[in-house]
This record gives sequence, structure tokens and C-alpha cells, in this order.
Amino acid sequence: MFLFTTPQSREAQPANPVVSAIRQGAERTGAGFDYLLKTAQRESALEPDAKARTSSATGLFQFIEQTWLAMVKQEGPKQGLSQYADAISESGGRLSVSDPAAREKILQLRNDPQVAAVMAGALTQKNRDQLAGALGRQPQAGELYMAHVLGARGASDLIRAVASDPSRVAARDFPEAAAANRSIFYDKAGRARSVQEVYGVLAASHAGTQVAAGTAQAGQAGQGEIPEAEIAAALRPGRAKGLVGLFSTTGSRDPVSRAVADLWTTPSRGGTRVASLDSAERYFPRRNQGGATEAAASGVAPAAGAGKPVNAPLPPARPDDLSRPTAAAAQTAGRARPGPLDLSAFMVRRGGA
Repeated sequence: MFLFTTPQSREAQPANPVVSAIRQGAERTGAGFDYLLKTAQRESALEPDAKARTSSATGLFQFIEQTWLAMVKQEGPKQGLSQYADAISESGGRLSVSDPAAREKILQLRNDPQVAAVMAGALTQKNRDQLAGALGRQPQAGELYMAHVLGARGASDLIRAVASDPSRVAARDFPEAAAANRSIFYDKAGRARSVQEVYGVLAASHAGTQVAAGTAQAGQAGQGEIPEAEIAAALRPGRAKGLVGLFSTTGSRDPVSRAVADLWTTPSRGGTRVASLDSAERYFPRRNQGGATEAAASGVAPAAGAGKPVNAPLPPARPDDLSRPTAAAAQTAGRARPGPLDLSAFMVRRGGA
């Protein structure tokens, strides 16, 4: 058995049918593949037959019954599902199917990855148009996911509430959604989150996601990105620091902990590591009191033919106890180095000879 093996080529590896179905759905509807994939991962962990325990949500994208019937009614004729679309009727603002067998077949389509992906892509485009009209701008990827969870009207209401009253309790405005998604509207301690916190929770999982196939172009590269500051402000301070700081080059540069800082600080002369030293004493390049680096202060000239000096970090300073020769070493500095120790003398003595 080999310790290291060569992985199979990309062509030899079998394609995931669920991911392939999501890709096809994105291509057929113009929705972003990355957005649809992240949504399916968040909603069902890519399980086509996933079923929610708190609502009628089912399938790869967790469509509830009314939303699914509406999408089949609207998009069915375009996707070769005219017979199912014709069986759906509207009465009093609700959609229904008179034939129970036909209704069951229509709802079972939520477990078909290809059909579900196409409907999710079509719903994404529909929500994007509605949000753009309500907000006066193109929605970000996280805001599109809010529309997937709350509907386009609910998402626009949440976004406006964040701007006008960010501390307002979100569960009061969205009681049905809060009952079906407690992990979004309540923290682990059971405290109801504000609208700003709910915005951050929903937006965080889709930050930087492409919302359409054309967003990778130069003029649209930033449409699907959510500023880190908005996510950080919407989440709890501790959680926001973890989510944003882990993948960001901006923010605090403080040590993770004192123990970690001690590992990277220069020991003091007494041998104890101190984490509170000045940053100039702890990190490279080291500088003397005059502001010049130790290499410049030493007076060492650059080698002949060397190009422009490179501003590179200096190696650690040699400890004082190694830099100064001891008295015994000074006395023997001019003597010849002795040969290897003859161990046979010790063996004889130990044997009593």
C-alpha cells in the first residue's frame, strides 16, 4: 500500500448529479451557479429529498407548497410541464389542485434536482427584479437569499427596517418565518434577534457570491458582494469578529491570545517571554534607537555587483550569552583543537584495571 497516491484526473472523477442539476438549472435560467449552489447547501445540505420539520418546505431548495405551486404555474409551460401548470388553479389568493393525485405528483417534483434547480433559478430572477424595483438598486446575493426565505416583499421590508430601526425585534414583523426558522431569528440562548442581526445572519452565508452568470465581468464584479462592515455590524460582536476576521486582511492585528503572542516574542534577558513589549522589539525588521536597521548600523557594505538593496526582514538577534565568549573560551582561543575523546580510558577504569 502506497503512503501517497496520485488522485484521479478531473475527467475520471464521477460528476455529482445534484451539482450537475444545479449547474444546468443556472444555465437555463441565467441565475448564478455559485448562488444556487450555496443556497442548496444552506437549505438542504444538497439532499434532494430533505424535509423540514417545522413547515411544508421540501426538496433541494426547501420550497413550501404555495411557492412551489406558484412557480410551476408560472414556469411550467416554459419547462415542458404544461400539464401540471394547467392543473393548478387560483382562488382567493391561494393556489390549489382539485385532483389529489395530480397535486401529489406536482409537489413530489420538489424532490427532482433538475426541476427544483430550474424553479430555484427562475425564482431567483423573479426576486431580483422585484427587489430591484423596490430598493432602486440591484440586490446583493445575501439579499436575494433573504427573498428566498422571506419572499421578495418580506426581504424588502427587512432591508428597510434595518435602515430605519435596526434594533427592532425581527420576530415581531415575521412571526411565521421566525416559527419555521428559529436558528435565524433566535440565538442559542433563545434571545430574539434584531432585524439588523437577522440581516447579518442571512447575508453572511452568501457574501461575495455571484448572483448571475454575467456578474464576473469587470463592470459588475462587485454586485454580488456584501461589504464586510455591514455583516460585522449585523452580527454579534464576537461572532462578527470570527466570521469577518478569518477571511479578511483588514481589521484588528492584536494577538489571538497572550500564549500565542508569547511564542513569537523575543525573550527578555532574564529568559522570560513578555507579550507586552513594543511592536518594534518583537517583529522584524529590528531597529535601533536612531531608527536605522541593525544591518545599516553595523557598517557592513553590500557585496560588489549587488543590485538595489532589498527591504527584507532581518534574522533574529543572537542572544547575549552566545555573543560574548566566556573566559574559558578566550583562554583556549589560540590553542589547537583537541582530537576526539578516547573512550577506552573510561572503559579500563570502570573495569577496575
